[in-house]
Amino acid sequence: MKRIVYLLLILMMGPLFFTCKSKPASLEKYPSLVFERVEADDPAHLDLVFSLVIDNPLALSGVAKVDSWHAEINGRKPNSGLDLESPGVFPVNPGSASFPLKLNMDMNTLAAQGLTQTETYTVKLTLDLTCLYESAPSAKITVTGIAEFPAIQEPVFSITAIAILKAELVNTRFRVTLRIDNPNPFPVNLSSFNYELYGNGRLWADGKDKNIVQIPGNSAVQGNLFLIMNFINMKRDLLDQIIELVDVNYRFAGEVQVDAGLEYLPKFTTGFDLSGYSEVLER
Repeated sequence: MKRIVYLLLILMMGPLFFTCKSKPASLEKYPSLVFERVEADDPAHLDLVFSLVIDNPLALSGVAKVDSWHAEINGRKPNSGLDLESPGVFPVNPGSASFPLKLNMDMNTLAAQGLTQTETYTVKLTLDLTCLYESAPSAKITVTGIAEFPAIQEPVFSITAIAILKAELVNTRFRVTLRIDNPNPFPVNLSSFNYELYGNGRLWADGKDKNIVQIPGNSAVQGNLFLIMNFINMKRDLLDQIIELVDVNYRFAGEVQVDAGLEYLPKFTTGFDLSGYSEVLER
């Protein structure tokens, strides 16, 4: 009789044994944040591309949600200048999947906080995630990715002298001695100069130069740019003014194409706008 009772109990509890699920394994060690590359159109705006990799060993589906994030640049947290491009919610399916995200860096805003005066960047991005999946408890997960890449600073332009060369009857030529400093530890190539010279508030001349100038790392070069003013189409008072000048309140503005030789940064155009007083040399 007792054996029959035991058999009946086993038969009644059998479905419970087959329908109960053990607690699923934790997902905490499976997501990771991998740095892929830097993208940029110019040195002032960089995009750090990361991949959120989720390896789900469970036969369960769900989502991973970004609760919060923060980033450090060379060990410091900026107050502003960073923005994360992310959908916010990622599907979590059995198997492995990778999801791109971008960390936008506004280098001008970061420079105002003293975060760009460096030769290399180490950017640490941290995501706080919540994983929600079927028939299992939610999991709080923190993942971190590290991006390391060389910094790029724009060349620095300065004028050391302006000379007026009066060698022709209807033209006056100007020689502008320009110094260009390269603050980077690697060489940069400059090309496609376009520039305008203003004297005492009036446009004197403009010019173009397509020659390539290479500036070694942490070094400077100095060279001359020649501009021509044609007086046939100018007022006589402008010629008289230039002839009598002892010094000039000048403005020298333009743009130049820069090739930093970095894989992530294509050639870019940067501008310069210099002004000040200079002695006028007649040579």
